[in-house]
Amino acid sequence: ETAVPIGKGGMGEVARAWDPTLRRWVALKFLRFADPELEERMVAEARAQARVQHPNVCQVFEVGRHDGRVFIAMQFIDGKPLNEAASDLGTEQKVALVRTVAEAIHAAHTAGLVHRDVKPANILVETLEDGSLKPTVVDFGIAREHEVPGATVTGQVLGTPGYLSPEQA
Repeated sequence: ETAVPIGKGGMGEVARAWDPTLRRWVALKFLRFADPELEERMVAEARAQARVQHPNVCQVFEVGRHDGRVFIAMQFIDGKPLNEAASDLGTEQKVALVRTVAEAIHAAHTAGLVHRDVKPANILVETLEDGSLKPTVVDFGIAREHEVPGATVTGQVLGTPGYLSPEQA
């Protein structure tokens, strides 16, 4: 089956695709244009995100190439970004989601990563069969690994301005 576009960001686009071998939907993230430096960064993103083992962090299945383009195959999250879902949620639901997201971000920190772009658009909220809500943190594209030097340049602003930490802003 053909991949169906489901999202687009600054440097990548995401499509939903069927994995015929494992018989499941996956999300495929591709770079929007060829650039060896961005390809290297995307592979680093996948490695970093794959290290985080938490039910509320999007799983990475593989990294590969298709038609010369690097891709990341990830867990498909059938949900809405938190900024779209929030208007339908009550205060208790919002608090519960934020708590779960904080636990997922803590798991990333424990794995030696700082996400650096936690914002409502990078939290997908699914409604499960029992009616409960499950948030999942996605897009580790600008995550910083504590043990890996070099990816950040002093004075370089990475992330969404309205959601930057005070020290980054």
